[in-house]
Amino acid sequence: MNNTLPNRRWLRIIPPAILVYIVAFMDRTNIGFAMAGGMDRELGMTTSLSGLAAGIFFVGYIILQVPGGIIAEKGSAKKFIAWTIIAWGTLATVTGFVQNATQLMILRFLLGVAEGGVWPAILVIISHWFPNEERGRANAFFMMNIAIASIITGPLSGWILSIWNWRMVFIIEGIISLALIFVWLPLISDRPQDAKWISEQERDYLVKRWRTEQELLKANPQGPRLICGTLRK
Repeated sequence: MNNTLPNRRWLRIIPPAILVYIVAFMDRTNIGFAMAGGMDRELGMTTSLSGLAAGIFFVGYIILQVPGGIIAEKGSAKKFIAWTIIAWGTLATVTGFVQNATQLMILRFLLGVAEGGVWPAILVIISHWFPNEERGRANAFFMMNIAIASIITGPLSGWILSIWNWRMVFIIEGIISLALIFVWLPLISDRPQDAKWISEQERDYLVKRWRTEQELLKANPQGPRLICGTLRK
């Protein structure tokens, strides 16, 4: 790859992808802080129910793991993730108003469904923007979101809980999730062909590389391999 080639995609694609999953991680894990803040006592939850409330999220999460990637590839990953942001932000906010354990279980399950397709959809976007020789590095940057999220979201949830109560943890962080849509939509494009901010040189390079990879995949169902920086059949 020519070192003089513009690389704006690294600043326009990776940071929003990381931010989306940081916020998703926050809404996934804040239930632990809510429990510590008295949610289980207020809703009359036993220890078993508290564990189920934390785990039922992942029952819903697995539902869209494969379909989410297919939907993103066949349609628009950008729009798909935008709708999931609206869905999980709304569900997270409404969780702050639950009155019993049953309502909490339903909302946590639906939250898992809403967030389940985000990871595969983001990987689809990365595959469109970063050729094979760059994709491993791009995925690595994206997966840093887990560590970054743990650093940021834990203290934030604790701070909200210290000032208000467990209900406000869900409400405030749900509103933050909904606000994320105003970052995601302006910055992300599904493919280089759709982006107005990318240079012609960078667009042409990415389009040609993607077509080359697709041709290699058709010729070799096992997929291309990266050997010494060169794609081989």
